[in-house]
Amino acid sequence: MTGLPHFPIGETGRIVFIAPRFHDRMDKLAALGVVPGSEVRLHQRSPAYVLDIGETTVAIDPEIASEIFLKRVEKR
Repeated sequence: MTGLPHFPIGETGRIVFIAPRFHDRMDKLAALGVVPGSEVRLHQRSPAYVLDIGETTVAIDPEIASEIFLKRVEKR
């Protein structure tokens, strides 16, 4: 398991948990589909973190990205 800032670009991972500093962030992330159990693919880190979640592409600022923890998904 690793934090999103240390996750390899181009890899797919499953969100294990989110540790938001502010409760309302969890609601906003959930509305975007960024919830524990979701599979995401990281496309870029700068200037914002860009993730594919299903059919949606989401940009997240670095402070929020540091609160998201993933486990790498092995493709078969």
